[in-house]
Amino acid sequence: MTKIKLSILLAFAISCQLNANDVELDKLTVTTPTKFPQSLENTTANVDVITSDEIKERGYKSISDALKAQSGILYTRNGGLGKATSIMLRGFDSKRTLVLVDGVRYNDPASLSGAHFEHILMENIERIEIVKGAQSGIWGADASAGVINIITKSTTQDGFTASINAEYGSFNTQTYGFNTGYRLDKFNISLNAQRLSTDGFSAKVPEGKKAKDFEDDQYENSSAAIKLGYNFTDNDRVETFFNYIDADSDFDGYNADATLAANDSIANSSIKEKVYGVSYKNQQAKNSTKIYFNKSDFTRVSTSSFGESKFDGSVDEFGLNTSYDYITDASLNIGLDYKKFKHKNDISRSSQNQGIFISNSNKFSSMVFNQSIRFDEFDKFKNKLTYKVGLKYIDTNTEDFWISANYATAYNVPSLFQLYSYAGDENLIPEETKGFDVTVNFKGLGVTYFYNTINDLIDYDNTTFKYSNLSGKTKLSGVEASYNQTIEAIDTMLNINYTHLKTEDKDGKELERRAKNIVNLSLDFYGISGARIGSSLQYVGKRKKSQYDSNPEIDYEAYTVADLSADYDITNQLNIYAKIDNVLDEDYQTITGYATSQRAYYLGFRYKVK
Repeated sequence: MTKIKLSILLAFAISCQLNANDVELDKLTVTTPTKFPQSLENTTANVDVITSDEIKERGYKSISDALKAQSGILYTRNGGLGKATSIMLRGFDSKRTLVLVDGVRYNDPASLSGAHFEHILMENIERIEIVKGAQSGIWGADASAGVINIITKSTTQDGFTASINAEYGSFNTQTYGFNTGYRLDKFNISLNAQRLSTDGFSAKVPEGKKAKDFEDDQYENSSAAIKLGYNFTDNDRVETFFNYIDADSDFDGYNADATLAANDSIANSSIKEKVYGVSYKNQQAKNSTKIYFNKSDFTRVSTSSFGESKFDGSVDEFGLNTSYDYITDASLNIGLDYKKFKHKNDISRSSQNQGIFISNSNKFSSMVFNQSIRFDEFDKFKNKLTYKVGLKYIDTNTEDFWISANYATAYNVPSLFQLYSYAGDENLIPEETKGFDVTVNFKGLGVTYFYNTINDLIDYDNTTFKYSNLSGKTKLSGVEASYNQTIEAIDTMLNINYTHLKTEDKDGKELERRAKNIVNLSLDFYGISGARIGSSLQYVGKRKKSQYDSNPEIDYEAYTVADLSADYDITNQLNIYAKIDNVLDEDYQTITGYATSQRAYYLGFRYKVK
């Protein structure tokens, strides 16, 4: 039945008569590929950008909702909103993707899973930049799969601005908050506060049962952010920002009896996150220099029938970046940084890292050439040298046609838990990644082939009950294809992407929980003045189960999930919107034994004071 639904929708999309506008290369400026502002046209890296407009229109409720719609990404979640979430980029585990909030590391050094995607609310996000492929040549450790930079909103309009938002939906889900700012001459400030609470549904559900028949696992999240900036002169500016998250989530712990596990009323996790920084920037005609201090701090408490566990981690970072435009369409970037990672509590250990990188970008007529090299020194591991080289050819005689290729190296370091916990091994070494990709783009159609290998993969060894470096190579390869086009005759935007992934462990076996095939399709109708009506669909193919799943010899079933959304501008200031998640009421699981939302309804509004 799933395949039939998918075939019907794909057939409709492909059969549409497309009368496309001429599409120019996107002039959008991004910062993540090089740490400096750069147009997408002059970037060789594979970059996807999710804008605040897209977040608003699609009614995304979580980061995972927004990310899973992009090619090359698969997500899993242990239940509903606020439950542990993993994002696999091109088949890599979450911990192998570096996640940033306003350029500050968001990977928790006291976590085995990297970033806490489940706790980031959407209303304060300006855009999300996703850079695919190895990025250690710029960012250092833990960027083997790529980098996801979540950039929060800033005040850009002169004078006073303010907006409020509120939403109510299924499972007694309530979201409300405000965003306000002031900008005048040399000074700007912005404030944002959001609150989300939901009764949710049971995180776990026994096979063949419904989540509604078990106790609800609630979730609450209070988030706030502030940004300040001041220009001392036309060339000198100081900025500071602070992001705070206080979240509390019920979950279902372990129990051999699936029914008792689903009715677990004890298991709970609370977290407080602080991500902040201060920077000084000097901007000249051809030169830009930035000195900064960043900090991310995570305080987690997990309570279950086995007792209470605390996981506190932090990252301190000092750095300097400078960029110089030495000729037209050519810039040289140099950066220095120092980082200290801490895992407190019983482990009570820290590690240090200092690095230097140099990157260069050139554009010669129709050719773009990007290069970067980075040297890192650790107090616990051997020094690391990583690099990246990228080329892009832009055909000036053919509208919107270009080809790019990138080759890069990267590495992931063992966490302090993997080194010093009861399951740790102090002899662990960083795992090493090598990868390349080639992209061809023409008239809204883009096709990318990628290939990555990992040496000395760090994983848990069930024979020794310790973390260890696995011998041999792990291989991750595949194809990403995307097509974006306007159907002018019916005022509709069509977006479709497809990912095919092939994985092999050191023994040539398929990796667990990775889908070989994923399709995302969306249609957005703009034919009514001030309104948008949209539909989206995701098909996720079969996946090999983990050895920890029930019936691991049987693959996960493929599933198809469809959503509907609509929004309408009543006035220039007031926008109302509605969304239906899982409109087909598909019964599926991203992780064995964990429930997903059945059909759910949401209604909300946004009001701009100015």
